[in-house]
Order: sequence, then C-alpha cells, then structure tokens
Amino acid sequence: MKKISIVLLLLTSLLTVTGCGIVNKEYNNSVNNKVVNVEEFTIGDFQDALVNAIDIAEGSCVSIVDTRYLKSSLGSAVIVKRVNYNGTTIVDDPLNATQYKYYAVTNNHVIAGLSFNISVYLDENLMEEGYKISSVEVVDYSTAEDLALISFTSPVLKEPCKLKDSTKLRKGEIVLAVGSPYSLEFFNTTTMGIISHPNRFVEENGRKSNYIQHDAAVNPGNSGGGLFDINGYLIGINTARIEDDGDYIIGLSLAVPTNDLINTFGEEYFDYIIK
Repeated sequence: MKKISIVLLLLTSLLTVTGCGIVNKEYNNSVNNKVVNVEEFTIGDFQDALVNAIDIAEGSCVSIVDTRYLKSSLGSAVIVKRVNYNGTTIVDDPLNATQYKYYAVTNNHVIAGLSFNISVYLDENLMEEGYKISSVEVVDYSTAEDLALISFTSPVLKEPCKLKDSTKLRKGEIVLAVGSPYSLEFFNTTTMGIISHPNRFVEENGRKSNYIQHDAAVNPGNSGGGLFDINGYLIGINTARIEDDGDYIIGLSLAVPTNDLINTFGEEYFDYIIK
C-alpha cells in the first residue's frame, strides 16, 4: 500500500452538529425489492444488504503476485470487462464460452517493473487448474493517476464489477474495501467504513489529486483493490493511506474515484457503468 507522508499533507475536518428527529419516511429496500417504512427496517435487513454487497464485490476481485514469490500479495485488482470466447469466436452467452478474456484495473505502483513476472489469482481455491494465471498483459497505465489496466485469459467464469458515478458520492456513505493484504492467506479480505470526504484534494510530490477519503482499513496488498458501496458497486480503487514515521495514524485511506478510471482508459474497457 502506497504511503503519503503526513509531513506533506495537512488534513482538516469540520464537524457540524445537527438536530435529530424521527422522520416517518419510506425507502426502497434493495435487499428484497419492496417498499418498507423506515421504522420497519431491521438490523437483519442491514446485515443481508452487507452480505449481498460483499458477495457481489468479491466476485470481481483478484490478487496480483510476483511469479517468483507466489505466497506474498503484491496487490489487488478489479475485473471491469469480460470477453466470452468459444475457441476464437466471440459469443454472447458466457455459459457457451470455453475461454474468457478479462480486463482488470489496479495501481501502477503494484505492477511497475514486473511486466514479465505477474501472476493473477482468481479464487481462494488456488490449487485447481485455471485459478492461477501467469500470462498477464499490461494494456495501459498512467503514472500520474497511479492506475494500470491489465488483461489475461482463463476458463474460470468471473463477473465484472459495476461502476457507480463517483460524482454522486456523499459523506457518510458506507463503503467496503476488498483486497488481499500481506499474503494469499488473506485473499479477498473485506473491511468496512464510511466516506469521510468524496472529493478530497491531496498534494503529493507537487501534484494535487482528488481522492475518495474513507476510513475502511487498508494494508500492504490492498493497493489496486476495489472500494465498493452498499450495493456492491465499484466507486474507487484503493491507492494510499496516510502514514507518519512518528505517529500511529489510522482511518485515513484514499481511493481513486471511478470517474478517473473511465477518463484514463475509456468507456470501452468497462462492461457496466451505472449512470
């Protein structure tokens, strides 16, 4: 996980206290697709929403390792596009395909200098044929945005993520960070937090970038992994956390917004974009 020194960064926050009251308002419950009164919404409904979101999010996440050191996790990646093949012919129905070509987004600092030694792990069942992919191509990258687009083929069926418009994010929204910190033993670990700021401008090495600031736990190996909302939609790529050599700092994590992904690589590399 890329570090940004606190010496180079001054983060300020404004805490606004507002009154709270009971509001009798209806909301759409995406778990069971019924309209319920807010007073009828239970902790069980919330838990079901989380379980469903994590299941969707983890389905598109993979781990990146150096082929020479297979047990450690270099970082993570999120599948954003799938092409279904039957031999050499593109087919519409993925169930009729025998091979799949995938495109995935990660951080450039994860794969920089390792274009000939990258392996991708698709699932926890790592011993089965097809779950480890060594033939990985770097399609495009941006050092300025710290993003990279890779591709690989596999007979294993995986579902690409759905991208949400990051300009519509709000402070306080629940987020899920999915990645493989430290080693493959922790493949697709999910942590939860909230959006602290949807468009935080941070200066690093003389360049200002906008990030989603959140407080979900991220660690080395989470770089390139996805940041998802409560529906399991991708809203960003985890890129950095704020650290300082003298102080123990937690809860300051940064992700590149999805709109920056689309602007960097183009819409043609993303199967599902939620407008």
